[in-house]
Amino acid sequence: DIMKRTEEQMSLAEANMAYDLSWLTDFAAPIFLSFLGIQIAHEAGHRVAAAAYGTNITLPTFVPSLVTGLTSSITTFKTPPKNNEAMFDFAIAGPLCGIIASLSALYFGLEMTVFTDAASYAKFPALPLQVLRQSSLGGGIVEGVLGQGALSVPDAALGSQAIANINIPLHPLAIAGYIGLIINSLSLLPIGTTDGGRIALTLFGRGLKLVIGQVFLLLMFILGLSGSDLFLFYFSFIVFFQNGNEIPAKNEYDEISYARVLLATGMGVVTLLSLIPMS
Repeated sequence: DIMKRTEEQMSLAEANMAYDLSWLTDFAAPIFLSFLGIQIAHEAGHRVAAAAYGTNITLPTFVPSLVTGLTSSITTFKTPPKNNEAMFDFAIAGPLCGIIASLSALYFGLEMTVFTDAASYAKFPALPLQVLRQSSLGGGIVEGVLGQGALSVPDAALGSQAIANINIPLHPLAIAGYIGLIINSLSLLPIGTTDGGRIALTLFGRGLKLVIGQVFLLLMFILGLSGSDLFLFYFSFIVFFQNGNEIPAKNEYDEISYARVLLATGMGVVTLLSLIPMS
């Protein structure tokens, strides 16, 4: 819907006729600001954890996006973390805060979608039904608030052109929350120098983590070639920006606590639920 309206206005501009794209700002600004808030929550988690151990880190480098204005951010170590627990806490604090912020934004955005008036609802931006079905957790929350069956389609219709053309209008806060959930969950995959890669490093050691990372990278590439633009994009992002292993901690011999292993397991479950499509 947004793309169609944009193309219509761009066609008018190319024909030297009067055009109006001011409405696009009304859509883009709330989504950008909401997603920026989620990213700030993610970075705040990193900074609090780093400060607790006296670890020096860089300012975040924000990666732009055509959809939300931002894709994610990259923060690296200026000095090695003290030990595995310092690296683990730094790595998990960002996605943990980001996912909590994303889930909160998604839920409250959906509530505002439900209780808005018809005129405002008609002006909401929309996400394709197929995109909303790409996350079992995110899609489940959408159905939980909008109503059971809101994202349901007959099995025979899955992948059809008719489904591809269905868009679900949502409050910008809900859209930012849904995308934030996906982005923060991707960052927890045990690959490269991502937060998930750092967590895997503290759990499995450098050698095994590198093997696990390459396996996940290969799986992402295969899924991308099979039709998942999301995984193909993230594969390319990792290869160019965050491949390899993180710098060594000062002490990598001491293992992390059992409580941290349980937390990592719980976040792994959340990641799977967020990235596995609805059935």
